[in-house]
Amino acid sequence: GEELLTSFDIENISPVTLLFQSGYLTIKKILHDEDMTEFTLGFPNLEVTRAFTNSLLDIFAPPESKFPVQKDLSRALRCGDMERFKAATHELFAAIPYHNYTNNDIARYEGFYASVIFAWLSSAPLKLIVEDCTNKGRIDMSVETDDTIYLIEFKVDMPKETALSQLKAKGYAQKYQAKGKKIVLIGIGFSSDERNITDFLWETA
Repeated sequence: GEELLTSFDIENISPVTLLFQSGYLTIKKILHDEDMTEFTLGFPNLEVTRAFTNSLLDIFAPPESKFPVQKDLSRALRCGDMERFKAATHELFAAIPYHNYTNNDIARYEGFYASVIFAWLSSAPLKLIVEDCTNKGRIDMSVETDDTIYLIEFKVDMPKETALSQLKAKGYAQKYQAKGKKIVLIGIGFSSDERNITDFLWETA
């Protein structure tokens, strides 16, 4: 609510408040309810988006490996090269230092893997939506290029083909069929022990 955005308690300031007051986040939408006001926040422009996500990426990988992987990921999607996208994604997670996983269990959660990939792709000229809502549920991530829409599902420690099967069973592609673009379903499975891809399947919807 509003009190979160206007708080000046330096000893107990939240990251959201800090980002808002420093200008990294701006108000995109305001929804008034009977008892509360809901704010939707977002980055003001692409330059700020790139600066913020690049600073996050520095936590996960050294600069010398960051930019080549970023380039490979975005080019693979723009060119429709799924083998290249798979290889770049595998390289991305292989480069994350082990100490990022110590004293926590983030490797067990789909959200961690989705967030890392989102951060890597968000500075590219691609349209990204995380938890893309449909009438049948939510797609973990959708990525739109000039001629293709990629619908991506992530799973951790699940049987092979689970991620791709869910995309097909839920009929998520129906949301984008009217656009007339090629639709590619990508199911990615991760192992919390390996901390990397163990299952990567795709097909055209």
